[in-house]
Parts: sequence; structure tokens; C-alpha cells
Amino acid sequence: MEARASDWQPVCVASTRGSDDQPRIENEKGSYDGSIEQKSNFYKYAEWSPDGTTILTDSADHHIRTYILPPDLLEEREQPLQLTPYSILPSVEPTYATAIYPFFSLQDPSTTVFLSSVRDHPIRLTSALAPHTFATYSLIHPTTEAFITPHSIIYPLSLGGTHFLTGSDSLICLFDVSRPGTDGPVSRMATIPSKRRQIVGGGVGMKGIVSALAVSPTEDSLLAAGTFTRHVGLYGSNGSGEMLGTFSIAKTDADRQIGGRGVTQICWSPCGRYLYIAERKSDGVLVYDIRVTGQLMAWLRGRKAFTNQRMKIDIVPSGEDGSHEIWAGGTDGFMRVWKDPALSVGAKDPDWEWRVHDDAVTSAAFHPQGNVAATCSGQRRNQDFEMADGNGEDEQYGQGDNSLKVWSLPFLGESINGERS
Repeated sequence: MEARASDWQPVCVASTRGSDDQPRIENEKGSYDGSIEQKSNFYKYAEWSPDGTTILTDSADHHIRTYILPPDLLEEREQPLQLTPYSILPSVEPTYATAIYPFFSLQDPSTTVFLSSVRDHPIRLTSALAPHTFATYSLIHPTTEAFITPHSIIYPLSLGGTHFLTGSDSLICLFDVSRPGTDGPVSRMATIPSKRRQIVGGGVGMKGIVSALAVSPTEDSLLAAGTFTRHVGLYGSNGSGEMLGTFSIAKTDADRQIGGRGVTQICWSPCGRYLYIAERKSDGVLVYDIRVTGQLMAWLRGRKAFTNQRMKIDIVPSGEDGSHEIWAGGTDGFMRVWKDPALSVGAKDPDWEWRVHDDAVTSAAFHPQGNVAATCSGQRRNQDFEMADGNGEDEQYGQGDNSLKVWSLPFLGESINGERS
């Protein structure tokens, strides 16, 4: 694995790091002032727009930044291209979730919008090219009249761009984009019959904050929802149909090996047959076969993500037959790849890895159309010490690596000794 990684090393073609190789993240004026506040800032996650032209990031300063990549991104140059934000959307409160319009196209500015869920505020629909909000959507608690802040949002292609879904405390909501304001969602679905029941739905449903949502890429359009209480539910018709079943991911063989403290991300395999579940404070990714609800097939170990921070994974297609890989970053700055995870049974170690940052890799995002990936990094730090991996050991305060990088992956689609890299 080490030999293959060294022979087929990805190339960094763009980065937010300065020419002096110091961690760099811009403030709302697009400049770097070198203060402790800026040095302690970090990227929480990064995601590509559907057309592959733009990267959207959220940072610890609560600002959402848009990076538009140039057409000559992959041309050879001595140093990586310097990335600077095209637009910055400031916020005082933290952003819990974002979702980009599924028909986003830089050629049509009217489509370059995204949703964001900001604490104690309505959901907002904002331009990615300017800090301008087009519409807001209210989700209000019926008794306290306080804003409910969704912990997960998806803008699925299967809903045609006219509706989006949100997940909050034991609640999944469907919103109509054409109905902004205080009308609220067009439908609400409680994931548990009664929040007062101590047993999860009396055996029906699941209780807890719905922290992850994903719609199957197949025609059945199943919605998978995960909670911080370590439950997963399946719902028909993009979440507007009946509940098909729920299961717990706790107290399994994988749980004893890789741990986990709550679902942070759910991904479907390209064939819509398998679910990949990432958790906080976990050393891996769970693999479930949804043909038999709740059947654990395998677990991808060695990720090194023992942190409460959300660390996003991605699925990378690797063949026309539906074969794919799981890419995930760790707190040690490495990107790891597991080949053909759906063919595994039990524990599976990474097939190869390479170092992409000098800090925790908070996102691994593969380009929608080509052999390019984006990674971002950083973690919350104290000036005198920081806690390492949640195990109670102290580390000396360091500069850290708070950066966004874009990588060229020339090895994808080629072979090494008859095997795909």
C-alpha cells in the first residue's frame, strides 16, 4: 500500500495556504490579519456544486465561503494556485447544515443558490455569488414559538429542485421552495409517535435529533435518516411515504471495534443497495445491506476520527459496473481509501492512504465529473493545550493547518499490476 501511494501520489493544484506555506483563511474582507482568532479558525466542511465549478465551505467563524475554480485549474504550474473566496456570507450564529440547489450551474446565476440552517433563525435560501438572501423558511415549535434549527438539510435531485427536506428533533419536514415565509413546511413527519416514551416508539420509530439525511439514487427514492441516538430509519417516496423500518447501530461487533457516538453522515451506494454510516468518535464507517433492514455487513476500520467534530466522507465511483470506493479523512491529516467496500464482510482495513494536511481532515469531497478532489482541515484549539482524539491526553498548542486544498488525481481509472489504483 505504501509503495502504491508513493508511486501514484495526488498533486495539490490549488490551496488557500499562503506562499509562505502558513495556514491561511480569509476574513470577510478577503484578507488575512495573522491574529490568534484567524489562526484558530478552521474549515468545518467543504462540498462541490453539482456542476463542479464551485466549492462551498463553512468555517468556525460561522462564515460560508464560495470558491469558484478557474478553467485552467489542472494546468501545470510551479506552485499550487492560490484560492481566495469569491463570496462570503457572514453569520453571527453557527450554521448547522447546508444544501446546494441540485441544478446549480455557474452559467445560469439564477440557479447558484443554496440553503443554510442557522441557529435560532429561519432557514435561508442564499446566492452563492453574493451575500444576498432570496427567501427564508420558518420551522417554529408549536408551543414555545421558538425557531427549530434543522441539524440536517438535503435538496434532492429526485424532488426536482422544488422541495427540500430537513431533520430536527424526532422530526422530518418537507418544504416547498415556492412557499417562503412563515407558512412552514408542507408536511411534518414525527420519527416517533410520542417524544415522552422512554422506549424508542414502543418499538416503532426512533427518537433523537435527525442528524443525517440521504435519498437513494434509484427510482424507489428511499429516504434514510440517522440520529445522534444511533438509530437509522428508512422511509418511502423521498420521506413522504410510509416508514419501512428502523434499526439501531449500537451494540454490534463493529461497535466494539470502532466505536461511535451518533450518526453524522449517511451515504447510499451507487446501486442503492447499501448504506454507509459515519459517526462521531468512531474509527471507521459502517456498511449495511438495506435489503434486510438492520443487517450489518462490514465496517471500514482505521479511519482515525475519534472526535466530536463532523468529518465528512465521500463515495467515489471506480467502474461502470457500480464498483466504488469510500474516501475519508482522519484527525492525523491522512486521507484513506477503502476499495469495493460492498464486497467486504466484517472488518476491512484501508487499501491505501496519503497525507493531505497537517491537521484533522474535516471533509473529503470528490468532483462530480472528474479526477479532482477537495479536502479541508482544522480543528478547535486552545492557546495553551488541546485534547487529542478524545482520549484525555494533552498536546502542545501548535499552528495547525486551517486550509482548503484541491487535488488532481491522475491515477483514477488506470491500473497498477492489473488492478485499479
